[in-house]
Amino acid sequence: MFLHTQRLLLRNFNASDLEAFLAYRNDPVVAKYQSWSLPYPREKAEALIREMQDVHAPKVDDWLQLAIELKETGELIGDIAFVIKGDDARQAIIGFTIASTHQKNGYITEAATALLDYLFEDMDMHRVIADCDTENIGSWKTLEKLGFRREAHFVESLLIGNDYVSEYHYGLLQREWRAKAAFRNC
Repeated sequence: MFLHTQRLLLRNFNASDLEAFLAYRNDPVVAKYQSWSLPYPREKAEALIREMQDVHAPKVDDWLQLAIELKETGELIGDIAFVIKGDDARQAIIGFTIASTHQKNGYITEAATALLDYLFEDMDMHRVIADCDTENIGSWKTLEKLGFRREAHFVESLLIGNDYVSEYHYGLLQREWRAKAAFRNC
């Protein structure tokens, strides 16, 4: 599976991504708002890459994780993922991670725009949702920039390690995305 933007290639993982994947997954700055614990095990990274490298089409209730590669250098800088909900095949959940050295460059906005175009236009999704830690300002600002609407604030709702964190829940409808796209194209 391949999606591309001006600066990025969203593609299946391959075996050569392992070291870069491990590097950003083991970065405390990146892991701070994620559900994995540190250190992120090499065996888990190898298994995820093996599983994702041969996925050619999304399946209901199975996360599809795509590598985010810089076109200019071929460097793996993060990943973006989605899952089609089992109880409603026209709704999807997205998530993303980017190496700390590549944050604040607009890469996630660019990658998520390509993914949302794919989900809403090619897959005809009705709704896409995303959740993030309330303290992850970069994530929630990115979601809002993309047009997501904050729909809920869940207080101390998710156990990460030994602590409960609060979450924001976001939603975006296909018609809202299309209206935003029409405005972008003017």
